[in-house]
Amino acid sequence: YVMLFVIYFAVIMYANMIAMEVATEKSSRVMEILISSVSPIKQMFAKILGIGLLSLTQLALMLIVSYFSVQNNLDSMKGGFFEFFGFGNLPLGTIIYGLVFFILGYFLYATLAAFLGSLVSRIEDVQQMITPMTLLVVAGFMIAMFGLNKPEAPFVVVTSYIPFFAPMLMFLRVGMLSIPIWEVALGIGI
Repeated sequence: YVMLFVIYFAVIMYANMIAMEVATEKSSRVMEILISSVSPIKQMFAKILGIGLLSLTQLALMLIVSYFSVQNNLDSMKGGFFEFFGFGNLPLGTIIYGLVFFILGYFLYATLAAFLGSLVSRIEDVQQMITPMTLLVVAGFMIAMFGLNKPEAPFVVVTSYIPFFAPMLMFLRVGMLSIPIWEVALGIGI
């Protein structure tokens, strides 16, 4: 649940940031100057990569500060930080798949947010434009919450192959079930 929430939180927060930045540059005519020296594709992917690195740095700092804060301030935890939050016997493969699906999900939604941000002419219209994308993220998160109780449900299995839901649902299935590697590879490939 914690790792699913981190994916959900990061996608919502940083995709919105990318869409706002693209719309701001477009409305302030900075884009015209940038396009004269760099191609639009390079500029868009540089923005996505830059904010992606920012998000990874911020998340890492938040997790490190949270870890040390909880570790130093809560004596009531039996077994330590990782056991308290259910990470005590978490396999390394699950963590690796979590990182892979986090990065793929981030770049999928960040690219979509940059595209949607480029469609608006005013900054005020960005929220309205990215609402359908936000609803996709929320739908994926809600399906994942349903899947926590029954990860082998046919609905969860089918939607885990849909690209907009795969970062959360395929990761959920990998973390809770023993699924064949080809299913994970197919979800990553799609």
